[in-house]
Amino acid sequence: MTQQPCRAWQAPVHARMLIAAAAALCIAAPHPAAAQAASVNPPRVMMIIGGFAEDRAGDAVARNHKERLSLVLQLDTPPLAASVKARVVTLFPLIEEAARTVDIDSALLMAVIDVESGGDPQAISKQGAAGLMQLMPATGRLYGAIDPFDPRQNVVAGARLLRRLLTRFGSLELALAAYNAGEDAVRRSGGAIPRYRETQRYVPQVVERYEHYLQAVQSMREQPYPAR
Repeated sequence: MTQQPCRAWQAPVHARMLIAAAAALCIAAPHPAAAQAASVNPPRVMMIIGGFAEDRAGDAVARNHKERLSLVLQLDTPPLAASVKARVVTLFPLIEEAARTVDIDSALLMAVIDVESGGDPQAISKQGAAGLMQLMPATGRLYGAIDPFDPRQNVVAGARLLRRLLTRFGSLELALAAYNAGEDAVRRSGGAIPRYRETQRYVPQVVERYEHYLQAVQSMREQPYPAR
């Protein structure tokens, strides 16, 4: 779904640092010859996102931050949009909490958020779907999101919906199709992915993102955020 942000996306200072680092690493466009070579022999792109505090005498920041914040994400070419991925990555603590509450995979939630809203908590679609997981107002309320623009409420509600769809259909692809097009659409299609152009694109796109975020989640769990 194409989203139209209705309010400026804001993040804490450490989140903006992550986004800036990701953008700095990926802003340069490749030379045409390099792009052609990459299509033949795809390279692996390494993004290092984070702030590093070195223990140096007189460095107040280093004294106050004994642990260093670092995140290494390894992406196959073509890489995901750096700004989108950086936004989703900064939401990991919130997403991880929601995933544990609902008993669903964090990486799957990250993939859905990536495709649905690009990690923008204030995103809203032409149809009125809102927030990180693009919930319609009635659906959001049904699953506990009184304020669809509240990131925590939105993610927990979206996770509850997705968990129910996974249980009902017993298939990741069909659950994603139902999340995008509705349960009735999947039922009318005879238990197959509906032949809507958007849904036909949506399902493999989320599955692809899911594979990327599985690596990201593993990296983040190995190098947790320092205590604030």
